[in-house]
Amino acid sequence: MLLCQITDLHVTRPGALACGRVDTAQALRRAIAVINAWTPRPDAVIATGDLIDTPHPSEYEVLRECLAELTIPLYLVVGNHDHREGLRTAFPSHTYLHSGNEFLQYRVDFGPLTVLALDTQDPPGASGHLCESRLTWLDEQLQACAGRPTIIAMHHPPFETGIEFMDGYGLSTAGREGFARVTSRHAHIERVICGHLHRSIQASVPGAPAVMASTCVSTAHQITLGLAPGAPETISLEPPGFAMHFWQAGAGVRTHLAYVGPYDGPYTFDGQSVS
Repeated sequence: MLLCQITDLHVTRPGALACGRVDTAQALRRAIAVINAWTPRPDAVIATGDLIDTPHPSEYEVLRECLAELTIPLYLVVGNHDHREGLRTAFPSHTYLHSGNEFLQYRVDFGPLTVLALDTQDPPGASGHLCESRLTWLDEQLQACAGRPTIIAMHHPPFETGIEFMDGYGLSTAGREGFARVTSRHAHIERVICGHLHRSIQASVPGAPAVMASTCVSTAHQITLGLAPGAPETISLEPPGFAMHFWQAGAGVRTHLAYVGPYDGPYTFDGQSVS
């Protein structure tokens, strides 16, 4: 199974630039063109939140137009920049968004692999939270798919990253502790895949050290890697990209970071161009 993760698309309304500088819709279209041409073809694409930027209804129109270019099944996860009802309205054919529950949470099975999408949104702020209702849902779903390798997809990561200002907008302490309490009981969790950080970061979940979690680079702009206390709140135009989560029976999940060009290559090891 090959699952592609895109995240932090931050699509803006027509004519607007994210952070006054980034054409996020065009960046998403470039990423989609690369993903559509990928070999082997991914089984699905999972977008782990912050799909739009403000939110504004026109942004969902642009988002829908961009994502219509994707030729691979798509699953959406809500982030702090999103709007639950706006997302449901914009994507009426995505039946997994229309369960009737307050939170945008769902289970989808890909052959032997299960993905559980978890809603960490805590409006009106940018930080995330997991209340007891959401944690109970997660625990029940993990019990229901016991014995099946499972990936949890969520926007806010369940660990602190060391990027001080972003950790200030992270998952609440109660949410992290509750997540660790639940996931530590389930040995079939293969990976927790997250967005929010605009960087590729890997960590075990505090309180559930057997559970590995990761974040992914944005399809548009990245958060500057500032690990010093008081580092400024800035973005960087490092290369955009996405993740490919490759699962095989007996080997588990291996995650590969892929960049969106343009860039040179491929070349053979003696420098010859490969067509």
